[in-house]
Amino acid sequence: MPHLPEHLLNGYRNFMNGRYPAESGRYRSLAREGQAPETMIVACCDSRSAPEAIFDAGPGELFVLRNVGNLVPPYAPDGEFHSTSAALEFAVQSLKVKNIVVMG
Repeated sequence: MPHLPEHLLNGYRNFMNGRYPAESGRYRSLAREGQAPETMIVACCDSRSAPEAIFDAGPGELFVLRNVGNLVPPYAPDGEFHSTSAALEFAVQSLKVKNIVVMG
């Protein structure tokens, strides 16, 4: 395993020993049935913002896209790879999200 900062390893251990066991049923359900979030959040990749924490959301409740400046580019059917456009299309067409929130 590559060298990770100790606080990340401790955080992982805490998750595996605390939150994961407490929510293991939810994680199993998500693995078995798939995700069905009602809301997509487009947020900045700034490390000071954490949509799941800000909205007090649990696993599977939000579909979160983070990029520089929480930008949503205009539609461009040029065949090029656009990760933001692809995520939006997946959220709307496949996940059938009901809400899209641009956080910023």
